[in-house]
Amino acid sequence: MVKTTAIYVSTDIEADGPIPGPHSMLSFGSAAFLADGTLLGTFSANLETLPGATGHPDTMRWWLTQPRAWAMAREDLQTPEQAMRDYVAWLKQLPGKPVFVAYPVVFDFMFVQWYLHRFAGESPFTFVGLDITSTARDSSD
Repeated sequence: MVKTTAIYVSTDIEADGPIPGPHSMLSFGSAAFLADGTLLGTFSANLETLPGATGHPDTMRWWLTQPRAWAMAREDLQTPEQAMRDYVAWLKQLPGKPVFVAYPVVFDFMFVQWYLHRFAGESPFTFVGLDITSTARDSSD
Protein backbone atom coordinates (compact mmCIF):
# COMPACT_ATOMS: atom_id res chain seq x y z
CA MET A 1 0.00 0.00 0.00
CA VAL A 2 1.35 3.44 -0.97
CA LYS A 3 1.18 6.09 1.73
CA THR A 4 -0.34 9.20 0.14
CA THR A 5 -1.69 11.12 3.12
CA ALA A 6 0.78 13.75 4.29
CA ILE A 7 1.68 13.56 7.96
CA TYR A 8 3.32 16.78 9.13
CA VAL A 9 6.17 16.00 11.52
CA SER A 10 6.98 19.20 13.40
CA THR A 11 10.51 18.83 14.75
CA ASP A 12 12.94 20.79 16.89
CA ILE A 13 16.53 19.90 17.66
CA GLU A 14 19.17 21.14 20.06
CA ALA A 15 22.85 20.93 19.14
CA ASP A 16 26.23 22.00 20.43
CA GLY A 17 27.35 23.56 17.14
CA PRO A 18 26.29 24.72 13.69
CA ILE A 19 26.78 21.50 11.68
CA PRO A 20 26.56 17.75 12.33
CA GLY A 21 29.73 15.69 12.49
CA PRO A 22 32.18 18.06 14.12
CA HIS A 23 29.31 18.90 16.51
CA SER A 24 26.54 16.81 18.04
CA MET A 25 22.78 16.86 18.06
CA LEU A 26 21.99 16.86 21.77
CA SER A 27 18.25 16.26 21.65
CA PHE A 28 15.28 16.32 19.33
CA GLY A 29 11.55 16.07 19.51
CA SER A 30 8.83 15.58 16.91
CA ALA A 31 5.04 15.82 16.93
CA ALA A 32 3.10 14.23 14.05
CA PHE A 33 -0.07 15.97 12.83
CA LEU A 34 -2.72 15.46 10.18
CA ALA A 35 -3.47 18.46 7.94
CA ASP A 36 -6.46 19.34 10.13
CA GLY A 37 -4.19 19.66 13.18
CA THR A 38 -5.04 16.30 14.78
CA LEU A 39 -2.07 15.16 16.86
CA LEU A 40 -1.10 11.57 16.03
CA GLY A 41 1.79 11.18 18.44
CA THR A 42 5.14 12.44 19.65
CA PHE A 43 8.73 11.23 19.81
CA SER A 44 11.74 12.65 21.65
CA ALA A 45 15.25 11.62 22.62
CA ASN A 46 18.33 13.01 24.30
CA LEU A 47 21.50 11.80 22.61
CA GLU A 48 25.02 10.96 23.64
CA THR A 49 27.51 13.22 21.90
CA LEU A 50 29.46 11.98 18.89
CA PRO A 51 32.90 10.50 19.55
CA GLY A 52 35.53 13.13 18.82
CA ALA A 53 32.98 15.91 18.37
CA THR A 54 33.25 19.10 20.39
CA GLY A 55 30.92 21.92 21.21
CA HIS A 56 31.41 25.05 19.12
CA PRO A 57 32.64 27.91 21.36
CA ASP A 58 29.85 30.30 20.33
CA THR A 59 27.15 27.70 20.85
CA MET A 60 28.60 26.61 24.18
CA ARG A 61 28.62 30.23 25.37
CA TRP A 62 24.91 30.36 24.53
CA TRP A 63 24.29 27.11 26.42
CA LEU A 64 25.88 28.70 29.51
CA THR A 65 22.93 31.13 29.52
CA GLN A 66 20.47 28.19 29.42
CA PRO A 67 21.46 25.92 32.34
CA ARG A 68 18.01 24.37 32.82
CA ALA A 69 17.61 23.54 29.12
CA TRP A 70 21.17 22.14 29.06
CA ALA A 71 20.44 19.91 32.06
CA MET A 72 17.20 18.65 30.50
CA ALA A 73 18.99 17.85 27.22
CA ARG A 74 21.60 15.82 29.10
CA GLU A 75 19.15 13.54 30.99
CA ASP A 76 18.40 9.91 30.04
CA LEU A 77 20.89 9.81 27.17
CA GLN A 78 20.58 7.30 24.35
CA THR A 79 23.11 6.29 21.74
CA PRO A 80 22.46 7.97 18.39
CA GLU A 81 22.15 4.49 16.83
CA GLN A 82 19.33 3.42 19.13
CA ALA A 83 17.50 6.74 19.07
CA MET A 84 17.55 7.04 15.28
CA ARG A 85 16.47 3.41 14.74
CA ASP A 86 13.58 3.97 17.15
CA TYR A 87 12.73 7.23 15.38
CA VAL A 88 12.61 5.51 11.97
CA ALA A 89 10.30 2.83 13.40
CA TRP A 90 8.04 5.55 14.86
CA LEU A 91 7.95 7.47 11.56
CA LYS A 92 7.16 4.30 9.58
CA GLN A 93 4.16 3.46 11.78
CA LEU A 94 2.50 6.78 10.96
CA PRO A 95 -0.55 6.40 8.68
CA GLY A 96 0.91 8.42 5.80
CA LYS A 97 4.00 9.96 4.26
CA PRO A 98 6.01 11.97 6.81
CA VAL A 99 6.74 15.57 5.82
CA PHE A 100 9.45 17.34 7.83
CA VAL A 101 8.37 20.68 9.32
CA ALA A 102 10.57 22.96 11.45
CA TYR A 103 11.90 26.43 12.14
CA PRO A 104 14.51 27.00 11.01
CA VAL A 105 14.01 24.07 8.68
CA VAL A 106 17.50 24.18 7.13
CA PHE A 107 19.23 23.78 10.50
CA ASP A 108 16.94 21.14 12.00
CA PHE A 109 16.57 19.14 8.78
CA MET A 110 20.34 19.07 8.23
CA PHE A 111 20.95 17.47 11.62
CA VAL A 112 18.02 15.03 11.47
CA GLN A 113 18.82 13.83 7.93
CA TRP A 114 22.53 13.43 8.72
CA TYR A 115 21.80 11.45 11.89
CA LEU A 116 19.15 9.29 10.20
CA HIS A 117 21.42 8.33 7.31
CA ARG A 118 24.48 7.84 9.48
CA PHE A 119 22.92 5.87 12.32
CA ALA A 120 19.77 4.28 10.87
CA GLY A 121 20.96 3.92 7.28
CA GLU A 122 17.81 5.53 5.90
CA SER A 123 15.38 8.40 6.20
CA PRO A 124 11.60 8.15 5.79
CA PHE A 125 11.63 11.85 4.86
CA THR A 126 12.16 13.01 1.30
CA PHE A 127 14.67 15.77 0.64
CA VAL A 128 12.00 18.42 1.16
CA GLY A 129 11.16 20.16 4.40
CA LEU A 130 8.62 22.84 5.19
CA ASP A 131 9.65 25.93 7.12
CA ILE A 132 6.94 26.81 9.63
CA THR A 133 7.27 30.55 8.99
CA SER A 134 6.85 30.01 5.25
CA THR A 135 3.74 27.88 5.57
CA ALA A 136 1.95 29.43 8.56
CA ARG A 137 0.08 32.57 7.62
CA ASP A 138 -1.41 35.22 9.83
CA SER A 139 -5.18 35.17 9.32
CA SER A 140 -5.11 38.96 8.84
CA ASP A 141 -3.06 38.66 5.62
